[in-house]
Amino acid sequence: MKERTKRTNWLGLALGIGLLLPIGADAKNEWVTVPVILGDYYVWSYVQAIEDKADIYGFSTAGVDALGWSLVLMRDSAGLFFVNLAGLAKTGYPIVTLLASSDEPTRERAWVSLGTHAATLLTLEFLGHPALSLNSSMGPHGDGTGLRVAFGF
Repeated sequence: MKERTKRTNWLGLALGIGLLLPIGADAKNEWVTVPVILGDYYVWSYVQAIEDKADIYGFSTAGVDALGWSLVLMRDSAGLFFVNLAGLAKTGYPIVTLLASSDEPTRERAWVSLGTHAATLLTLEFLGHPALSLNSSMGPHGDGTGLRVAFGF
């Protein structure tokens, strides 16, 4: 029980440090930040859900992700809300898992997940957020949809 309290204290410290970091960052270094985001939030998070046999969480989060990216591709700005909502669920799941689970392999995956999330957030903070611009002005841009999604590579 003493070890669990010690881990909870470290978790609180990590969350506190995250709240103290500056909010704004410029978009740059996408060749590093985009693969880090994809690896953390789209590979490791779903691997953790599969390994934990958390089917309801995994499928619902994947559905919200798919809905969000579909809306983004259809020029609806609400899509980013759903993508961010899924990201919050992917961040909250390991915290809840640490607090609720007594299974050691599950707890280890949750610690790894929190570590990768912290590394992702620190990478974004120090290297800059990836640029994603949506240009949905009237008229087609040569692709027939009137939408151009440009990542700042």
